[in-house]
Amino acid sequence: MADVYADHMHRLPSEVKRLNDQFDAMADNIGYILHPSITFPPSPRIADMGTGTARFLLRLQPTYPDAKLEGFDISSTLFPSSLPDNVTLSEQDIKQPFPEHMHGKYDLVHVRMLVAAMLPGDWEPVVRNLTGLLKPGGYLQWEECDFVSTQWTSTTTGTNAEKSELMGDAFCAALGERLKYGWNTLPEHMRAAGLTSVLTDVAPSDKVPGAAEKLALSMLTLFFSWARQLVKKGQAGSMFSDSLDNLEREAYDEVKSGSYYKYDIHVACGRKALA
Repeated sequence: MADVYADHMHRLPSEVKRLNDQFDAMADNIGYILHPSITFPPSPRIADMGTGTARFLLRLQPTYPDAKLEGFDISSTLFPSSLPDNVTLSEQDIKQPFPEHMHGKYDLVHVRMLVAAMLPGDWEPVVRNLTGLLKPGGYLQWEECDFVSTQWTSTTTGTNAEKSELMGDAFCAALGERLKYGWNTLPEHMRAAGLTSVLTDVAPSDKVPGAAEKLALSMLTLFFSWARQLVKKGQAGSMFSDSLDNLEREAYDEVKSGSYYKYDIHVACGRKALA
């Protein structure tokens, strides 16, 4: 399995905290973990794709202790070592066909923030692949962010965001075409896959007080981890005119002074027709 995610991100233990903090801050802004339209039978079977640290399942588990909660990821590197009895994790590439025994078995398939692992042509076939896992009446919920329209803004007048913006621009340029898809194309792909009652929500990354700074710090951690990977691989060239340690210190100071990275979080949710 080709780990496309690893082309831009690392899977070091430090990534666990960043991903968990990012998940929690995004959930706070969205206002829910499960879309309000979703209803379940008494003991639902739920799959989380690209589960990473399994944060979605672990946040869901106390509410659904009788559910069968299954997480899948192309890499098991960030899987927690300890899990509740009703949570299982395993490796699976969502771009490849799923085993036959998984087809038509899930009440919910959930996905979040896979843009770094997706090429422009991946979205439609992946949505079809995941739709095949749903029971009649099952739901597909997917969250992605519009990083194309992001801007650095501030909670205080006159705050400088020069270094933060430099790193954000460099990272977005590296992901290129990937960022233009998913957040705006998922509803169309869900309908094309036969899902009905497709609903969308949009939440700004600064909707909830305090969440903007948490997400900005999470993004900076990501940017500098990515940059250090480039340097280690000898691929950075003259991209960074200053040392990364200096840039990182200045960028974090900018965020602590009130600067943050503002973008929209998009949620798409569709339901498989009842038989």
